[in-house]
Amino acid sequence: MDNNKKTEYSLWLNMTIFACGLFFIVILLGDIFGYSVCDYYWQDSLFSDGSLTSLGFLKEERVRFMVFLTIYYLSTALTYPILFCLVSLLRNLKKGVVFDKVNTRYMSVVSVCCFLIAVICGIGTCASTPLCFICLLGMFVGLIVECVRLVMFKAIDMRQELDLTV
Repeated sequence: MDNNKKTEYSLWLNMTIFACGLFFIVILLGDIFGYSVCDYYWQDSLFSDGSLTSLGFLKEERVRFMVFLTIYYLSTALTYPILFCLVSLLRNLKKGVVFDKVNTRYMSVVSVCCFLIAVICGIGTCASTPLCFICLLGMFVGLIVECVRLVMFKAIDMRQELDLTV
């Protein structure tokens, strides 16, 4: 890689690590002020409409809000391992460690956390219908990361076979 491309590559990696740091701060603030923010947006909003309010315990708005809040905190808790794995993966890329099984393990954790967020939000749809969109988004991102992980895993195997033939 020529020097110009290397500088551009390093710049994008640094910007992505910086963005992960900012996202960490936003999630942390979201956890600290989550109850107040959720309560504010819950009042007379689209979020307070549940899809299964015919269930006895979901008829009360306060119960639906508590389910929504629980879903919110469970989902944000799963973003911390995602951020840790992303930063670790980016640091490996900065070091030049690309085709390594450790990177595929990081990607596995990211995809599993995305799928768990999708399941949690899917369950939360009974209390707040808009969580369906987060559920779909979590599944989509999880599938993309899993596909990239499988391609990388196959590339690692191919590289090891090539190393043995040379």
